Amino acid sequence: MTEAQKTQAAPLVRLEGASVTRGGALLLDAIRFKLMPGARWAVLGGNGAGKTTLLRLLRGDILPDHSSEDGPVRVFDLPGCGGPQTTPLGLRQRLALVSGDMQDLYVQNGWAATTLSVVLAGFYDSPLLYAEPSAEEREAAQATLAALGLAHLSDRRMASLSSGQGRAVLLARALACKPAALLLDECLEGLDAPARREFLDVLDRAALADPSLALLFCSHRTDELPVCLTHALALESGRIRAKGPLAEVLAELERQTPMAGQTPGARHPEAGPPDTLPPALVLAPQRVGGDFLARISDADVVVNGAHILHKISWTIRPGEHWAVLGKNGAGKSTLLSLLAGDFWPSALEGEPGRVEYGFAFPGETLDDTRRRVGRVSAALDRDYGWNLRVDEAVWSGASGSIGLYAEADGKAKARASLLMEFFGVAGLAARRIQSLSRGQLRRVMLARALMGFGAEGPALLLLDEPMAGLDTRARRAARELLGRVAGAGAPLVLVTHHERDLPEQINRVLVLDAGKVVFRGDRAAFAQWRTAERTVRTRKN
Repeated sequence: MTEAQKTQAAPLVRLEGASVTRGGALLLDAIRFKLMPGARWAVLGGNGAGKTTLLRLLRGDILPDHSSEDGPVRVFDLPGCGGPQTTPLGLRQRLALVSGDMQDLYVQNGWAATTLSVVLAGFYDSPLLYAEPSAEEREAAQATLAALGLAHLSDRRMASLSSGQGRAVLLARALACKPAALLLDECLEGLDAPARREFLDVLDRAALADPSLALLFCSHRTDELPVCLTHALALESGRIRAKGPLAEVLAELERQTPMAGQTPGARHPEAGPPDTLPPALVLAPQRVGGDFLARISDADVVVNGAHILHKISWTIRPGEHWAVLGKNGAGKSTLLSLLAGDFWPSALEGEPGRVEYGFAFPGETLDDTRRRVGRVSAALDRDYGWNLRVDEAVWSGASGSIGLYAEADGKAKARASLLMEFFGVAGLAARRIQSLSRGQLRRVMLARALMGFGAEGPALLLLDEPMAGLDTRARRAARELLGRVAGAGAPLVLVTHHERDLPEQINRVLVLDAGKVVFRGDRAAFAQWRTAERTVRTRKN
């Protein structure tokens, strides 16, 4: 499609003053936008800005509030679909969505769907395959998987794939349907650096192969965008703050010009955390006796027949703060689950390995010990099934419970208020957590995890990709807060794919590869080890 043809074409989707209200909250406010064939947009904005809601509105997954007197506020006009229409029925397969939330569905529900069936289900816009696909659909699905180097995963269960593999499969599902537009919602979160590069490369190749393919790419990280993007739309508080060529919008955001009608320096209740820690928010770790906090000895872990961790031995001592690094599928999240007591070492040959806690009191149960382990993870976000209010979810962190079984006392409520203010979710206190964006929920769970850090606080804080889904300001503030937690003596174990997200107080690094420990030591030794590893790989290539 030439530039002249793009100019003459009708918009794939047109929004004319479209608003979206859910649970009494205005998520999008009078949005005017045209998604043209071949357009390549970055969709930018902080947590709660409305990015995910905009993608769902454009795709037809949610309805706008109402139609105006001047006509409909949302119109679809996809090529070959018979002209303009106000309903998305029959069109969603060609407005393909890829997101981490979609991937979570397969794990959360324990579905046995294979990779191939997930791709085939895309032709019917359903998560599972309920009908017999045609020979043409099967051929297209298999060809797309092969083109993305995923054919060897065709018979694997979707729920068993690593984050990078699962995200690539969802991209194959979208591309197999020959979409008119690709809508991508924070698709790089949870992926390691090679997986991120490969995902972006596939997008750029898809854009080059089909000039008419429209693309909207939502991201908090403006340093990781597909090369093919040409324009950007920046949202703030459900309104369009800036729109135009990508370089110009990025420059505008860098200047951080307040929105029209907003007082300079004023904070929106859903804005990022303040830059300073409230003095009343005391961070004091629990006193721990002994020479270790946690110790894993010669442990294997097998889950659903898959041998994930191999002969792990690791000791965490007082004063140590650990980063756990490795590629997708290396076993990082499983290692944290082993530390948290969700798994026990598997007995393969002879006696199983051991997990010991130096902070366990004599005679107490494992459940009591686990309550003093604070946790933040995508799995906890996904599996927190209680649809509590935000303030109630934060209160539950004081007892380490999933759900709230007793009214929080005044002291706990006061501490929760300070944490919600710091993480920028005080304005969401009365909202239900299932109505939040992924980034908003992550900030709520960070506040929840830190509820216990007082005189009787947790002895260990396990953080699995704690910055995932956070905007730039929230990541900076969270990194500062975690650094203060570590500085107060509270031990951190932090999994990440972005080393720049590590607080400077992290002083130890453990690296996993295919479920085995390949490095364990301080950060200076890690830097030397990584340089040596890169040198070896360069020589081999």
